[in-house]
Amino acid sequence: MRRGSWIPLFCLAAATLSPPAFAQPRAGASGSESAATPQTDEQRKAQEHFQRARDLYQAGKYSEAIAELEVARGLDPKAKDLVMNLGIVHERLGKYDDAIAHLKTYLEMDGVTPAERARVEAMIKRIEGAKDAAPSPALAPTAVEPPAEPAEPTTPRAAPTARGRVDALTITAGAIAAVGLGVGAGVGIYALSARPGDGFVTGRDGTYTELQQKANDAHTAAIVADVSLGVGVLASLATAWLYFGRTKEPASAPAAGSRGARLSVTPSPATSGGVVYVGGAF
Repeated sequence: MRRGSWIPLFCLAAATLSPPAFAQPRAGASGSESAATPQTDEQRKAQEHFQRARDLYQAGKYSEAIAELEVARGLDPKAKDLVMNLGIVHERLGKYDDAIAHLKTYLEMDGVTPAERARVEAMIKRIEGAKDAAPSPALAPTAVEPPAEPAEPTTPRAAPTARGRVDALTITAGAIAAVGLGVGAGVGIYALSARPGDGFVTGRDGTYTELQQKANDAHTAAIVADVSLGVGVLASLATAWLYFGRTKEPASAPAAGSRGARLSVTPSPATSGGVVYVGGAF
């Protein structure tokens, strides 16, 4: 494309006081209309993308307009006024650094006249002022998180119940079990030793009355041993249930205010008497 095409139609001096308008192509610097006519296929395609960018810009779709301008610039990289338009649209988006970068690129391209340079430098100065006046990202308001909802009160879990109660019943049952088992074992041994043997011979080992008496004593001792062992076994079972089948008794809690309680008398300023209160240390 010839030098001078894509020159903006808006007044750069007025742009310093109001938001810039999108640049429109016009005749070249020489004033001939043929200078604005695309000469190659790439330039004709660039012209089409420019027209779409203009329509998008007028519709407020600045990001899409930038995309079309970038495509047009890729097809016609020497068209300096495409760079100008990129600076204008980036400024509209508040991207001041990108806008300044494109305008500085514009100043470095071929064919920039002294008047154009002065006007673009004024634009850069204005954009830099807008950038300095813009709020810092660090000072931008941030979203305030809503306060956390209060947690629902949870019911404290009861402590596991300890088993193994030792009280008077447990001790008594245990004592009966020990006595019963001990007496049963001792009397049982006596019954076995008192029973007459199979080789007992009357006359030689004793009279028949003595034989009968020993047999009766052994039988009686065996009954007593059986009864004692039975009582001991039952008492053992009762002891086991009384100990393992019941929970330990909880320690009795002290009465409120009983620990460290003290009686104090504070004189009342309105009366000659005193005010009595109970204080406690916990």
